[in-house]
Amino acid sequence: MEAMSTPDPRRARSQGKLLDAAASLLLSGGAAAVTVDAVTRLSGVARTTLYRNFPSTDSLIAAAFRRLLPTPTRPPADLPVREQLVHLAASMTQLIQDAPLQQSMLGWLAMGRDAGDDDEVGRLRRSVVESYTEPLHAVLSDAEESGALIPGDRDLAVAQLAGPVVLARMIGLRPYTDQDVERLVDDFLRGRLAEDAG
Repeated sequence: MEAMSTPDPRRARSQGKLLDAAASLLLSGGAAAVTVDAVTRLSGVARTTLYRNFPSTDSLIAAAFRRLLPTPTRPPADLPVREQLVHLAASMTQLIQDAPLQQSMLGWLAMGRDAGDDDEVGRLRRSVVESYTEPLHAVLSDAEESGALIPGDRDLAVAQLAGPVVLARMIGLRPYTDQDVERLVDDFLRGRLAEDAG
């Protein structure tokens, strides 16, 4: 039987320094600031070590974005479904509108190359999708199981609730207000509330 190999602590330390440097550069200057020279200079880690850990600048940027990825706060489960959705939609709206990093990441992903499931860019895309879909899918599943909502396409629900906010942010429309978020939720619920729940 083969013994399991333990990770090299030096490699983990180097990778941590590289990610710290890349994350710092992302926060201060966006994806364009994350260059091999800037990361190696800031981290004090050699270029060859960077390439041993990250095969490309894209993979380094994606890993740094994943490290910084904020997630919407999950609403208390004892709230009515409308309030849970308002809470979640407001949390997503705040993340999208108030975090320049979030806009930078969404733009970088939208312009990016095709990503395989195995690479960092693919993992970042999945992390972004999961950070928005998982809490919303959970609220919708519970509401569907309890009979409060008519079952429907949960990914479409994410697009209906978060999509307008993302689009408004990316093309420079006015920020969504609390009243706008409530209107988004109410419009969504008009088509999904079960007869006896409305």
